[in-house]
Amino acid sequence: MSTWASWTLLIGGAALLLVPSTAILLGWRPSRLARTGAPTRLLGAAGVTLYGAVLTNEAARLAEASSGVLEACSYIALGLVGCSLVLVIVYDILAGPARRRRR
Repeated sequence: MSTWASWTLLIGGAALLLVPSTAILLGWRPSRLARTGAPTRLLGAAGVTLYGAVLTNEAARLAEASSGVLEACSYIALGLVGCSLVLVIVYDILAGPARRRRR
């Protein structure tokens, strides 16, 4: 992957993932999610974890690390994506009863 693509992923991820996720962790609740009563901070944690995966993978590429380090960083990033997915699933499970009460 080119250097420009790596920088684009890092900057785009910071703008699209990190900023809203950090705001949710600090207590901001989007209007769509405010009515559910579900723990929206789980979604913020999932977003920060997902950006951590992007950062882990792309920082190693930008540093032109060896193939062993790139492989290790890719596995770490894959684990972080899995953690993010688990957080979203837990949010969905916890939001289920709140959705049923709203109807």
